Amino acid sequence: MRVVAVTGLKGGVGKTSTAVNLAALAATSGMRTLLWDLDPQGAATYCLDLKPKLRGGGRRLIGGGRGGLAAVARTSDIEHLEVVPADSSVREIEKVLSITAKPAKPLRRLLAGTKGTADVVILDCPPGLSAVVEAVASVADVLLVPVVPEPLPFRALDRFTDFLEETRSASPKIVAPFISMIDRRKPVHRRVETEIRARGGFLGAAVPESSAVARMGEEQVPVVISAPLSLAAAEYRKLWAEATERAGL
Repeated sequence: MRVVAVTGLKGGVGKTSTAVNLAALAATSGMRTLLWDLDPQGAATYCLDLKPKLRGGGRRLIGGGRGGLAAVARTSDIEHLEVVPADSSVREIEKVLSITAKPAKPLRRLLAGTKGTADVVILDCPPGLSAVVEAVASVADVLLVPVVPEPLPFRALDRFTDFLEETRSASPKIVAPFISMIDRRKPVHRRVETEIRARGGFLGAAVPESSAVARMGEEQVPVVISAPLSLAAAEYRKLWAEATERAGL
């Protein structure tokens, strides 16, 4: 079993759409896939047309109750894809982990319980630098970080890797940034993309700003299924191929 996490410093950068589409690609390839929505906003849950209700709540789950992730996972409309949904109680996970001496331990325990039922677990993390992100970094095989090609988000990536080093949660080597929401009609996007490619360290995929992705909030179907021939779907497939290689899948 491998753990692929999608995280970033701020919201609105394509984090959830990435997690949902990669989970769909994993599942449709035949992998037993578990998507864990760790963002209290529950966008990943909503995009898969699931009820935003976590049985027993976040505090009970992270505390070891309810029998682990399998007991609270819901079956999606996509074969092989199970989802641990999010509701407002997921905020309790952050509170519990923030006062825990070893925040990765509860996550590691929960993930260990899925080894017999899942080939890959994809984590949709809340934005920002938090105890949840610190714990996730400690258990993930790869950390996918969407970066909008603009000066501030590009510079903020260094803050993320600094956070991993300061907390000693993970090696920066597992960080896999990629370009997200790019619009090459914008001069600043073209300029920053050139700078990114010159710097190196980014994955090759560049997910475009796309009406197909925007419609996910209305259609509640991943782009790779609703619009498989779109440029966004093609870039998600490229991203998944790169992620699987980095994660050792």
